[in-house]
Parts: sequence; structure tokens; C-alpha cells
Amino acid sequence: MARVSIILPTYNERESITALIAHLLELVEGAEVVVVDDDSPDATAQAVEEAFGGNEQVKLIVRKGERGLATAIWRGIQATHSPLIGLMDSDFNHRPEDMARLVKAAEETVVDIAIGSRFRRGGGMEGARVRWFFSWAFNLWLRLVLGVRTTDNLSGFMVIRREVLEQLGGEELFVGYGDYAIRLLKRAQAAGLKIKEIPVVYGPRMGGESKTRFVHHLIQYTRTALELRRKGW
Repeated sequence: MARVSIILPTYNERESITALIAHLLELVEGAEVVVVDDDSPDATAQAVEEAFGGNEQVKLIVRKGERGLATAIWRGIQATHSPLIGLMDSDFNHRPEDMARLVKAAEETVVDIAIGSRFRRGGGMEGARVRWFFSWAFNLWLRLVLGVRTTDNLSGFMVIRREVLEQLGGEELFVGYGDYAIRLLKRAQAAGLKIKEIPVVYGPRMGGESKTRFVHHLIQYTRTALELRRKGW
């Protein structure tokens, strides 16, 4: 059994995916990488198969007729049995060396969730000061509305213990886009779980185009936060 299963949801990430997998396998000892591809037209899945076909540390899942970041992550989680689950982006925005740090933090300090934060001292975003500011401001609003203590509730860059996912509800958390992280962290804190934030610096995207539609997802995340507040999560 792998030490940690790292889930990589992909859609049109051919330019970066094989390099990312190679770096993860090199830097995170005992890891398996699970690529969940939503049938990318740029042949992302084919690139993974060509580079890592037959490698037992790499699993490839291709979803036909399904789209969505959060549901892809959940599909990957279902295909694993490791005690630790790593979640990250597939474009080098989240750095492989930081994933190694998160895994180490989850194991050595015995926390339930280790999460990368752009807003802890030492964290940040390369070449994106305006985006950093608006992300910081929205996270501040989330803390005020939901009473959460974590500084970065949207990154989706984390290592979480499998039993914690089962405790928090699993599938019902993983809907929408990046708002799954808001649900997960809000419920984890309400349950009194131990969360450790590690400062991370986001790197530049390596090829491809971002799937984040700023205004659309901001509205979606706002609705999610208000719904959680209404339900009293």
C-alpha cells in the first residue's frame, strides 16, 4: 500500500502533467499518483499512458461524459486505499516540493489535515499581487461569515487522513468547483479536528489555460458560504 495517494484532476493539462507526476514520484517517497482526466481533447490521458503505462505508482482514470473538479477528486479518492490523501492542482501552481512538506507535516505532527496557505508568513503567489490581495480579502470574509480559523480556505492544496474524510461525509463535500474546500474545512473545524497550515508560495502555471472563471466562481463560493452559514455547519 502506498504511503500517500496524490489526486490530480485534469482537463487539458498535457503540457504539464507528465513533468508534475515525475517530480511528485521523485520528491514524495512512497507515493502513488492518481490522475483523473475528464476526457481531455488535448490528449492529456494519452500523454500519461505513454509516459507511465505499466508504472504501478501511477493510476489513470478517464471519465467519459463527466466534468467537474470536485467530483473528479472524489472519483480519485474512491480509487485509493492509502492512509493519507493528497489534493493539489495539476499545473505546477501547487509545487511538488510543497506537497512533500505537507505529507511530512501530516505524519510527523499527527494532524488530521495539513493545508498549504498563501496567507501565512512566508506564503504568497509569484507575480500575482492583485490576485493574492483579492484572495486574501475573500478568505477574510469567509473567516468572518463562517467563523473558520484557517487563513486559506480555497487552495485545495492539502493532505488529509482517509478516516477523516469518512468522518466528515466524503461524497457530499465534493460538489461544485473549489468550494469543496470550504465545506471540508468548515466541517473539520466544527468537528474539532486538528488542522495545521503550512506557508506555501504558488508558482506560475506551466502551459495550458486556467479553468478558474473569477467572477463566476466568486459568486459560487459566496453562495456556498452563505448556505453553510444558514445550515449552521
